[in-house]
Amino acid sequence: MKRFLTEGHARELLDAAPDAMIIVDSLGTIVYANSQTQALFGYSNDELHGKPIEILLPERFRKAHPDLRTSYVRNPRLRPMGENLQLYAQHRNGSEFPVEIRLSAVQTEDGLLISSTIRDVTARADLALKAGLAIRGVPSAERPGQADQLSEAKVRAQGMLNSIGDAVISTDPAGTVTYLNPVAEKITGWSRAEAMGRRLEDIITITKDSSSEPMAALQSAPLEGGVVSTSASGILTRRDGAEFAVEHSAAPIQDDRGEVIGAVMVFRDVSAARAITQKLAYAAHHDSLTGLPNRVLFELRLKQAMALARRHNCEVAVLFLDLDRFKPVNDTWGHAVGDRLLESVARVLQSCVRSTDTVSRFGGDEFVVLLSEISRPGDAIALADKILGALRIPHVIDQHSLLATASIGISLYPHDGIDPQTLLHNADAAMFQAKRSGGNTYRTSSRPGLESSELRLSDG
Repeated sequence: MKRFLTEGHARELLDAAPDAMIIVDSLGTIVYANSQTQALFGYSNDELHGKPIEILLPERFRKAHPDLRTSYVRNPRLRPMGENLQLYAQHRNGSEFPVEIRLSAVQTEDGLLISSTIRDVTARADLALKAGLAIRGVPSAERPGQADQLSEAKVRAQGMLNSIGDAVISTDPAGTVTYLNPVAEKITGWSRAEAMGRRLEDIITITKDSSSEPMAALQSAPLEGGVVSTSASGILTRRDGAEFAVEHSAAPIQDDRGEVIGAVMVFRDVSAARAITQKLAYAAHHDSLTGLPNRVLFELRLKQAMALARRHNCEVAVLFLDLDRFKPVNDTWGHAVGDRLLESVARVLQSCVRSTDTVSRFGGDEFVVLLSEISRPGDAIALADKILGALRIPHVIDQHSLLATASIGISLYPHDGIDPQTLLHNADAAMFQAKRSGGNTYRTSSRPGLESSELRLSDG
C-alpha cells in the first residue's frame, strides 16, 4: 500500500541530508536544526531551538546589521529564495568559516517558515589555488632545490584533485579543456584523454533548473576580471544523455605575475539532496495518508482561484464534506480499516472533479473541494449531487462492505465571502446544517437565488 511522508519521516529525511538544514519562523527564530547543523556549529538542538538565527553569525556581522531579522523578514529582496548566498558563519567556539546558504520558504498554518541549507565551503575556498598549482605547471626555479619543491607540491595537489569528491575541470583562456579529475570523468562521461583539447561546451552542458535554457559559459566569468563566480545550481546533461542536478562554481587560474591563464570549474552531484528537498516540500503541502493537498496548499490554491475569478468575472465554489457515521467504522473494524476507507473516499472524490479542481483532506474525516472558474451556481449543486451519488456505492475493504455517505456544505465566491477564511467558515456552517438534517445531503450557505436542497439518496 502506498504511504506518504509523516512528520517523523520528514525529520528522518532532514537528518539524512548531507548538509546542515535549519528552519526558522517569520521572526528569524530557529524552530528546527538537523544533526548536521549540530555537528557543523557545535551546538545541540536544544541549544539552538528558540534562539535567533544570528547566533550562527559572526559578532562583527551582527553589529553591522542590528535589525537583521526584521529587515530579512519584511524585505524579500534580502532573502532571495533559490539562490546561493555566500558569507561567513561562526562556530560555538568563536571560529569563523565560509559557508554557502540556499533558502526556500513554505507558507504554513502557523505562518511563513524559511528553510536554510548550509554547506561549509572551506575546502572549496582553497581548491582553486591548489588546482592552479596542479594544472598550470612549474615556474622557473630561482635557487637550487626550488624546482624540486614545486614539482613535489604539484604532485601532491594533483593527488588531492584525483581523490576529492568534487568534479574539477580546467580550461585555457580560449575555453579549451586542459584537465579533468576522475570525478569529472564519471559525471560528464568523458575520459581525460577524450576531453583534452576540446571546447568546454562540447563536453559539459548545464541548463537552468526551471528551463532548458543553457547557462552562460562557465569559464567566462572568472576570465573577466579574475574573480570567482557565484555558485549556482542547474541540470547537467551527461554524454549519454542522463541528467542530474549539480551545483557549480568557477575561479580563475593565475600565473606568478597575477595574469589569468585559464579557469577551473568545480561542481558536484546534488541529486540526492535535491530529492530530499523535493520530498520535504511535498510533505509540507500534502496529507500523509491520502496524498491529497493539505489545508495549507488548499488555501493557496483558493487564493489563486479567487484572483482568476475576479479577472475573468466568474465564480468559485467551496464544498466542505464530513463523512457520516465514520467513528463507528474505527470503533468496529479498527483504525487500519478506517484509514483505508479514507483513502478510498479520496479516490472517489478525485474521480468526481475536473483536473483544474482541488480535493483536499483537512484531517480526520473532513474533505474540502475547490471548484474553480464556474459560470453559474448550479455547477456546484451538480457536483454535490455527483459526489453523493458516487459515495452511494459501498467500499469493499478486507471483505467488509462499508458505506461512507457525506454531509456537504457549499459556499460561493464572491457571494458568500471575499476571503478564504470566510468562504471556508460559511461552507463549514452549511455542512453542519446538512448533518443536522440527517446527513447524506447538502446545504448551501444562505444567499438569494441559490436554494438548499433536501435531496437525500438511499443507502441502497
